[in-house]
Amino acid sequence: MTDFMVALNLPLDAKYTGQLLSENPILAIEYFINLSKPTMVWVLVYIFYHYSEEKGQREIEQLKLRTSIKESEAKVLKAQMNPHFMFNALNSIRALVYEDPNKAQQGITQLSNILRSSLIADRRTTISLKEELRTIEDYLALEKVRYEERLQSKWDIDDNTLGIQVPPMMLQTLVENAIKHGVQKAIGWGFIEINTSIIEDKLHIKIRNTGQLHGTNSDSESGGFGLKNTAQRLDILYGTDASFKIYQEDNLTVCAEIVIPTENIDQKNSNISLDSSNMRAAS
Repeated sequence: MTDFMVALNLPLDAKYTGQLLSENPILAIEYFINLSKPTMVWVLVYIFYHYSEEKGQREIEQLKLRTSIKESEAKVLKAQMNPHFMFNALNSIRALVYEDPNKAQQGITQLSNILRSSLIADRRTTISLKEELRTIEDYLALEKVRYEERLQSKWDIDDNTLGIQVPPMMLQTLVENAIKHGVQKAIGWGFIEINTSIIEDKLHIKIRNTGQLHGTNSDSESGGFGLKNTAQRLDILYGTDASFKIYQEDNLTVCAEIVIPTENIDQKNSNISLDSSNMRAAS
């Protein structure tokens, strides 16, 4: 374009520049440089614009790819959890088939309720805390058939937390681990306590149980699997906005604590309480 402009302008300006060019030929180069400046500015603007546009498009594609990967990872982790839970639930019922058929039938009914919740949960990334707690109620009722008076439960649920969205089957897995590594190994009896509250616009969930923390360190045990799965799912869904920790509260008590953002609230369920008869210590 600069060559074209020089070729066009030099003949037009010949009567003014002809004598100067003959006396000082280097003016032709200066003529070329002067006409190239606006062209170069235009070229740079053009390149910068398209570079920015392509960079933005690449960032969008990378974001979509990362989101797709996280969704796939979340589905894989959730899919890993369900067979593991089913295995332990069926073992609980199997122990009662010959010993007490009536209780076994009751256990099958409770398991069907849990399976119904599990099938619904498979289609969703998160569910309301109320739905998750109902699944835990059925699970504890099923385990109560097996452990009877050895299993004591206590609920301390803030009604304002019931509509907050949580990953499905996550709390149930922690309760399952608490029973296997706490109540099952306890001498005499053991307890599980579930507490929910809202602190600084975040959902705080505590699951306390009888037990020793070192019992869940092995990756080969369900405790190690469940704890790693919980931490990974929270990281995928919430990143640094969520946290999970488990610690030995005292010599006989382990506490698992989860913190989740509260921005996703199901207003329709937020004012509905669970059956108060279930929210008390089991006798």
